[in-house]
Amino acid sequence: MSKTRYKNQKESNEAIAKAYIENNYTNSQNKLLLVSKANYGKRSSNVCYSAVDDKGMNFYEFNNNAEQNLMLIERYEWADFSSVTIDHSIAKSVFTFVGHGENRDITIEVKGKEVEQVIRNHSSMEVNVVKRPVWTKVLGYRSQTTWKMFMASTVYTLILLFILHPLLPAATHNFIMGLALLILFLSIIGLFVGLIKPKWVLPKFKIKTRKRVLFSYLYLIISCFFIAVAFTDGESTSTPASTQVSSSQNSVTVSSKKDGADSSKQKVEKNDSDKTAKEEKRQKAEEQAVKEEVKEEAKQKAQEQAEKEEAKRKAEEQAAKEEAKQKAEEQAAKEEAKQKAEEQAAKEEAKQKAQEQAAKEEAERKAQEQAAKEEAEQKAEEQATKEEAERKAQEQAAKEEAERKAEEQAAKQEAERKAQQQAASQQSTPSSSTSNSGNYKPFENDPSDDQQSNMSCSGQIKGNKNSKIYHVPGGAYYDRTQDNIVWFCSEADAQAAGYRKSQR
Repeated sequence: MSKTRYKNQKESNEAIAKAYIENNYTNSQNKLLLVSKANYGKRSSNVCYSAVDDKGMNFYEFNNNAEQNLMLIERYEWADFSSVTIDHSIAKSVFTFVGHGENRDITIEVKGKEVEQVIRNHSSMEVNVVKRPVWTKVLGYRSQTTWKMFMASTVYTLILLFILHPLLPAATHNFIMGLALLILFLSIIGLFVGLIKPKWVLPKFKIKTRKRVLFSYLYLIISCFFIAVAFTDGESTSTPASTQVSSSQNSVTVSSKKDGADSSKQKVEKNDSDKTAKEEKRQKAEEQAVKEEVKEEAKQKAQEQAEKEEAKRKAEEQAAKEEAKQKAEEQAAKEEAKQKAEEQAAKEEAKQKAQEQAAKEEAERKAQEQAAKEEAEQKAEEQATKEEAERKAQEQAAKEEAERKAEEQAAKQEAERKAQQQAASQQSTPSSSTSNSGNYKPFENDPSDDQQSNMSCSGQIKGNKNSKIYHVPGGAYYDRTQDNIVWFCSEADAQAAGYRKSQR
């Protein structure tokens, strides 16, 4: 943004600054809210402007002779400060920011209320506004400096005087002038008395000093003098003068006549009145001495009373100061105790939360461990069950295989025995004819070895004495077993006798 451009456009410095700042905020993430003249505590011959946004405040220095009119010199963030104290006046507002580092004093012209509203809406700072009477915000009274207030009061009085002079009717001018002269005379007397005893002429002021007397009564003297001069009229002053001259002449004539009469009378009564006059003179002198003594005593008592009142007032002020100080210390102690209690409560709450969190985590960890343990035990049980089932299956298969082999062995032995019996029977039986020599009869059970024992349990559990295997009714080999049969009433009896159950 060049200087030539704005000179050609004939814009004011404030318009140039505002346009530059708005252009500078175009690509910024912060939202520009207002622009105002400002002073941030550094002396500079150039004018400064503040750009207030939602996150903080930028300060620019304006130089009309530079190539770039406005230059960013400093930025403050709202988050850097914990509180702000604001002192508003008519023309400006003083902001005192308090943060972790040093404090910042910033003066905003005209738009102080708007900046305060921005701080309240867009920051978490504690805002403290200085409360003062309205008259202290008027130009000349803001600094509370005595000579500035004196000058301001005098100027404001003259302005008010020149405004009221043409508005008041001419008939009241003489009265106002006379009243002003009377107050002027009394103010001069009060000034001299107050320089000796300030408390006599400042009854309603808390601070009773000669400096206060000087400025207060000088203001009255100067104001009354200007009022008397302003309301002085030429015609009104000439008429009273002539009247005064004529009245003075008349008074001289009357007084001369009276003096002649008195002198003649005094000549007649001179001898008689000398003694009386001396006596009266002596009596008057005594009365005057008594009056002077009483007056002096009253004056002394008044001084003592004033000194007592002054001492009492000072004692009351001292007591009030000590009480205020004590209250402030008590308040600070209460706030500190409250803050410590809050910090202790916060610490205990944080500790309790930490303990609860640790207990919760410990419970979760134990629950996880318990779940893992139970899962491991369940898997171990399932594995043991599976292994037991496999083992039993293997044992059952082995048992069945052994039984099958034993039955096959018994059947084989039975077949061999029968074959031997058959061979023996063939040797003992005569041969048949040649036509029938090649034909054999089918196998038939030899009833000779169909021996049975324990017949009391016949028809129940059938055991083979040779193979030591017993068969239950309905079994595959129950009806086929016919040799060396041993009957049992129950499976338990068969097992007790050393027999085992057939698998079929």
